[in-house]
Amino acid sequence: MISLETKKKTTDSLEKALENCGAVYLVDFGRIKVQYDVELRKTLRSQGIFYRVAKNTLIRRALHKAGITNLDGLLANPSAILVGSAEDPVAPARVIVEFQKAHAGLLDSKISWIDGDTFPGKGIADVAKMPGKRELQAQVIQLFLSPGSTLVGLIKGPGSRVASQVEALVKRLEEAA
Repeated sequence: MISLETKKKTTDSLEKALENCGAVYLVDFGRIKVQYDVELRKTLRSQGIFYRVAKNTLIRRALHKAGITNLDGLLANPSAILVGSAEDPVAPARVIVEFQKAHAGLLDSKISWIDGDTFPGKGIADVAKMPGKRELQAQVIQLFLSPGSTLVGLIKGPGSRVASQVEALVKRLEEAA
């Protein structure tokens, strides 16, 4: 039996991790062995990813407090929660996919929640292929800085207002980076 104090600490820890999260991943923890769990935790810790095995009711309570209510149906069987940062919400998916490749059948992904959108557990490989926030910013900047004939035509032609808007956008993106 888990003490009330332990439950409170676990819930507080989960709530704190979910405060500014960019993604939540639920995985089925039932078949993983201790040695592989230690390996997984070490990898996740090295990348700054929050990972916790907890009672489903405690996970549900923390998710509800964070405003994430559409994952309730998947909180069955032993569950673990991984929380991705807003900076790189896809990082946990990459770790899960690599772990699944190395240790087939030990860790099943239930669902991924990224900025309000849910992705089924079987689609975790697709989620892992998504670029991170920094990569997307670089792609946008590259798109604006590339010598595309359409963009050049707009800038050199009567679209001087477009050019000033593009410059302002690039400045804001560079300042944000």
